[in-house]
Amino acid sequence: MLLVCKLQTNLILGGVPMLGQRKKDVAYEKIRKLLLDKEYIQNHDISENSLAKMLHMSRTPIREALQRLQMEGYIEIFPNRGIVLRDITLLEANEILDLRMAIEEFVIRNVLPFLKKDHFQEIDRNLTLQKEAMDRNNVAEYLVYDRAFHDYFISVYANSLIISTSQRVQDRFFSVGVNVLKGPGTVERSYQQHCDIVQALRNNNGDAAAEAMHIHMVTGKKNLLS
Repeated sequence: MLLVCKLQTNLILGGVPMLGQRKKDVAYEKIRKLLLDKEYIQNHDISENSLAKMLHMSRTPIREALQRLQMEGYIEIFPNRGIVLRDITLLEANEILDLRMAIEEFVIRNVLPFLKKDHFQEIDRNLTLQKEAMDRNNVAEYLVYDRAFHDYFISVYANSLIISTSQRVQDRFFSVGVNVLKGPGTVERSYQQHCDIVQALRNNNGDAAAEAMHIHMVTGKKNLLS
């Protein structure tokens, strides 16, 4: 599994639902991913009717999915304005980073027994993609590989509750991620910190990897709040 998570609408909306998945859960996953595609959101009106038509579903599972997304803070639903993507506040972004620190420092400290040679090969490929995006000064592309980097260790650790919690947290944070890397040298610093995390893991030192992750997260918080 290559550490790339491009948000392409045709891939997000395509495919066959897994057996046993309820329609409202399928609708939730597809709409949630669609909301991360800023270009699509900016160029299309999002409504219950348009989503039902797009996903080839009745309005009932769409409505239930939208209600869940509203409860989770992704959207606001207005009777006469339709569906509006909810902006993330600075306070919420700060709280999300606190939660990410707790989750990711724990995972990176304890993931070593699960990491094999092929995992490190995938991580190296991801770091190469990060560097290429950095060298092109493409922050948006770098953010895609940055998220894939963080998600990968969580997927390898394979705790289903941590995975689902982290996914929701990362989704909410993705819209403001560019603000963490807005200053001069911030992308380069982020990339080097990723390399430091991986080197600590190569050295079989989970505590050092967790400390490197802590430094990485604290740096992100400082960038966001500055």
